[in-house]
Amino acid sequence: MTDRDTRYVCNRSWTAKLEFYLTRVESTIAVAGLILLLGLSLTEIGARNFFHLSIPGADVLDRYLVLWLSFLGAVLAVRERHIKIDAIAVWLSESWRRRLERPIFIFSAVVCGGLFRAAVRFWREEWLYAPAAERWITVLAVIIPLSFFLLTVHYALRFLIGPRSTRRDP
Repeated sequence: MTDRDTRYVCNRSWTAKLEFYLTRVESTIAVAGLILLLGLSLTEIGARNFFHLSIPGADVLDRYLVLWLSFLGAVLAVRERHIKIDAIAVWLSESWRRRLERPIFIFSAVVCGGLFRAAVRFWREEWLYAPAAERWITVLAVIIPLSFFLLTVHYALRFLIGPRSTRRDP
């Protein structure tokens, strides 16, 4: 952790600290997943081209690693303010945009909470009806409800923390 990160964490509320550390864990998992995806893919390509062999289950694992990276990227995008709807915000003044941030965050948290509930039900059904030999694939699919849970948590934290400052720290 850099000196700037330490200053950022020490001078924040518990919700901002929670968001900061949660984002660090999510980023670490995403980076590890990317490294695993690249390593597995390159190993599979090398094994097929040079030894005419295949790693059992590598293609399924690759597909789910892409899913994990996509969903974790969406969760990380919330923290970095990449996901937002600008259709109406372009016509609003900065003060109105800041006033609307909290209601939008709570609305987003409620929507993601509903999607989390539906994803849990879907995942549970998939788990119940999966053949015993394919349960490991169902375990990999847990990213869908997990990501909606994390999105709900991040939006709820953004609601509690409030609007971000528009200025950047040096």
